[in-house]
Amino acid sequence: MLSQEDAAALVLASRLLDEDFYAGLVGRSFASRAEAVAHWVAVGSDKDLAPHPLFEPAWLYPGEKWRRHAPDPLSFYLSRPERPRRSPHPSYPLAELGPLEDWLADHDPAELLPPPRERTTSGPVVVLLGTDDLGSLVRWVRHLGATAPEAVVDLTDLEGAGRRVLRAVAADLPRVLVDGAPTGTPEVEVEVDEGVTPPRWPWLPALLTVLERPGVAAVQPVLVDDDHTIAAPALLGHPVSSLDRLDGVELPGRFPGVEARRTSADGARVLTTTTWLPGPAHEDSDLGARLPAPTGLRWSIDIAAGAAPVGRRWGDWHFARSLADALERLGQAVEIDHPETRDRPTREGTDVVLVLRGLERVEPRPGAVNLLWVISHPDDVTPDELAGFDVAYAAGTAWAQRHGVTPLLQCTDTTRFRPGVGEAAEDGPALFVGNARGGPRPVVTAALAAGVPLRVVGTGWAEHGVEAAADRIANTDLPAAYATAAVVLNDHHADMAAEGFVSNRVFDVLAVGGRLLTDGVAGLDDVVGAAVPTWRSGDDLARLAVPPYDAWPGPDERRALAERIVAEHSFDARAATLLAAAQAHLDSRG
Repeated sequence: MLSQEDAAALVLASRLLDEDFYAGLVGRSFASRAEAVAHWVAVGSDKDLAPHPLFEPAWLYPGEKWRRHAPDPLSFYLSRPERPRRSPHPSYPLAELGPLEDWLADHDPAELLPPPRERTTSGPVVVLLGTDDLGSLVRWVRHLGATAPEAVVDLTDLEGAGRRVLRAVAADLPRVLVDGAPTGTPEVEVEVDEGVTPPRWPWLPALLTVLERPGVAAVQPVLVDDDHTIAAPALLGHPVSSLDRLDGVELPGRFPGVEARRTSADGARVLTTTTWLPGPAHEDSDLGARLPAPTGLRWSIDIAAGAAPVGRRWGDWHFARSLADALERLGQAVEIDHPETRDRPTREGTDVVLVLRGLERVEPRPGAVNLLWVISHPDDVTPDELAGFDVAYAAGTAWAQRHGVTPLLQCTDTTRFRPGVGEAAEDGPALFVGNARGGPRPVVTAALAAGVPLRVVGTGWAEHGVEAAADRIANTDLPAAYATAAVVLNDHHADMAAEGFVSNRVFDVLAVGGRLLTDGVAGLDDVVGAAVPTWRSGDDLARLAVPPYDAWPGPDERRALAERIVAEHSFDARAATLLAAAQAHLDSRG
């Protein structure tokens, strides 16, 4: 087996490692050729990498026989010059031109590479990448090719090795211009500054949508640092939940980062939170004077969902957002923190930290009033954890009583879930909204086995033989879906039901006057009375989830129950309880 030291010596002396090409391929720069060689020898076993545009390991060694003899395919190739060789690239005629190493002494690889696809020289959107860092350019070109194929990327200022590398990288991306120049005048120019890295999600369509607003001539996305705190002016260092406060704020001037601007108009710039990009932090500005001044206590709601956009699909994000809105209606200043932002410096001076207990324990924060609300995974919560908080709440009545904490049930967002959004159908499939959770949900399994017509919305069902109508439904559409369904099915984890943790779906469905059919939960009758039938078996579902639906009261009685749910089990009611507790503890400290 060739050692890494011997492999590096062979590669270093060969023309078959093109450090500029390789740096572009891996998306980074190297301080020296030796550093590039060391990197290749260490990671060149990756089947997607190549050291040179005319050396393709996957084509030369489809069976990867080199792995038994060398740390990388190029050193294996170089270590056996006496062996009969295949051409290292399908475009290189070895028999005609001789060894590739010799041919390269007088020729450019571009002479033999296939011609790139015909270029598109015009389009409504042109992207200008304001960097000469080769690795950054490669990453941006690949990102834009995958997420914004309608945009023309103008790289015609490139020179030397950068031009050659980007020609190869963009050979199959017809809207990336390395040679020539864009023709015509685009409708929009998008300028990306030095130091901004491409995100892992599409973003350009959102900016273009904002540019369609009346009077908007330029728009900038909020930059977010690697620690998922805001890197834009005014809310520098704050968590991404604060982005919502910036949507539509008029900017006093452009700040470094990314800007999309119309080329035929001159008007106001608008800061948007429709999407956001990771990037370097920037200095604050007078933008803060244009934002509403915080009032009341400073709150941090700590949740388990991650700070990246995918975290906004989590239920606890939506729960926290609705609770924050309710607290803000009471004059409080609220931010939502994620595991990535718990240690942000701007959290200093927070008056109240409310932990919505999720998958992991969160330590109380010194100096603040610390509130804990156990809404899930109660088996993971220890007496020691409860004792560390000024007040501990639990959304399960039985669990709260056994552990000596204050019961505080889940609730519904009455800005969306309220009476009057629709009437329950008198016939049709039962509705279940929820993911499979890695296994079939009891209510779905029982309903299908009982032959109940069923519409399922959620992910993970196909592997269990269930055809879902959709992967998800927008939260804005849920109220009408619940209100107009013939019956809405619900179940709980067995331990949650036994401990009295009534799911928020119960309150959501009842708040819109829908017909809810749920499994039994300890203390449920104390919350909603006898107006909600429960199921225990498939026979119950077969009897209750089909017409004539006589187990439920009529529309007037369901509306009366909905109005009571709205009055007693809203986020506004829970926010008032939490604020009173926090204020009492602050007052007791003097």
